[in-house]
Amino acid sequence: MNPGDAKGKHHDGRDEMNLADFPISALQRQQPSDADGRKRDRLEFEATRYDPVSRQRIQQRVTLTSSARDGLPTPADEHVILALLYVAKHSHNFADATVYFAPSQMFDVMGWAPNGRSYTRLRDVLRRLKSLTIRYENAWWDAAGRGYEEEVATGVISAYKIARQVSGPRTANTAPLSWATWTQQFHQSLLNGNIKRLDLDLFFRLKTPTAQRMYRFLDKRFYNTESLSMDLIEFACGHIGLTESDNVAILKRRLAPAIAELEEVGFLVRLDPAERYQKVKAGVWRVQFRRAAGPAETAPALAAERPAVTEEAIPAAAVLATEYYRLWDPTVPASPGPRDLEQAEALARDHGPETAKALIACLVRVTKKRWPDCRSLSGAVQKYLPEALRLHDLERRREASRGAAEAGRRKDREALRGREREERRLQEAWNALPAAEREAMRRGVVEKLGGATAPEAFIQRLCLEELAGCLGR
Repeated sequence: MNPGDAKGKHHDGRDEMNLADFPISALQRQQPSDADGRKRDRLEFEATRYDPVSRQRIQQRVTLTSSARDGLPTPADEHVILALLYVAKHSHNFADATVYFAPSQMFDVMGWAPNGRSYTRLRDVLRRLKSLTIRYENAWWDAAGRGYEEEVATGVISAYKIARQVSGPRTANTAPLSWATWTQQFHQSLLNGNIKRLDLDLFFRLKTPTAQRMYRFLDKRFYNTESLSMDLIEFACGHIGLTESDNVAILKRRLAPAIAELEEVGFLVRLDPAERYQKVKAGVWRVQFRRAAGPAETAPALAAERPAVTEEAIPAAAVLATEYYRLWDPTVPASPGPRDLEQAEALARDHGPETAKALIACLVRVTKKRWPDCRSLSGAVQKYLPEALRLHDLERRREASRGAAEAGRRKDREALRGREREERRLQEAWNALPAAEREAMRRGVVEKLGGATAPEAFIQRLCLEELAGCLGR
């Protein structure tokens, strides 16, 4: 279930791209409340994005709503989602909308103590996630359609069941009794490949919700760039989730501990304040981040998270992704996206360049048959890679069988040629014998037949075999 060793057994996590881009919870660990002390049931985050078609910035808004009784999500809710994504990835690779789990399994991923308090906490999180509705306005990325949806209202979990483990440890052959089912829209996003790798070991080592939130957002944005610069208020309030504030000094002060923590673990390059924050004009500031290589203990995990960080990986991934689109439709220019490149590099890393190229061809064949309207390599990989692997294995076995048959035929041809050469050698030796010796050998062969009649050709063959025995001696 858990890949890797005990030290980094959960580093190979996953994050859904829309959840990485905008928060779906308040940053404080306690339930946010209004001025009257009642649980809040609505929260909004706003930002903008550049639209290349209209050549202007488009307003984005993410609105969270829930029942006042259950309340809005907290950072723990997002932890549970990441743990469920981890279990889903390593159990059935998102093929099923329902994720079966044991509470102790979730506690292990998140680093929670395996006790009754954690069980109650997990139950409360699932209740809130079941009640949560998220409305995305120009902010939900559709990986299959390769564009932002104008408006999408969805949730994360549509149903769940949580069961206590009543006696003894769960055995390997016992199916988990607890489960959670993704909503249709969220599960489709997973199937379309709108996910990224996330080092969960590093994520859960971060101490503050702000640092954890910042790590997820920046890790997504750092996919194909070494640095990021954006509007300070949009970053802090729209994408990280700090309380709206026109006081830039307060925002800087609230961001400082999280930035320091990410610098300490080797995720961000240390910058002085003058380089970190640049004033554009009165009331408008930009914040800048640079990705660091990371210290020795975290660098391998971070490198595994972002397959395209090396100069060699980018061309290799681009070649594979371009080959997919070329095989799909040679008349349409290929335009692989960041998710395509990540999936292509993962194929090359997991299976080797040559096998990955063969897998791309198998993936095209399978996807064209099963999902002819598929528009992306990343979506095809997420949905049909297992079938492509089976097809590739079948073709490899067929090729091996054809190779073995051809090798057998070559061996038979060589044996036949060897026998023909031996017969010519014996015939030449027979012809070279004096006539008297040939006649004497023939009489000996006929005598061995005991007077039985035989065709002359058969007698001649026996004579050559007799000669071969003499030459061998």
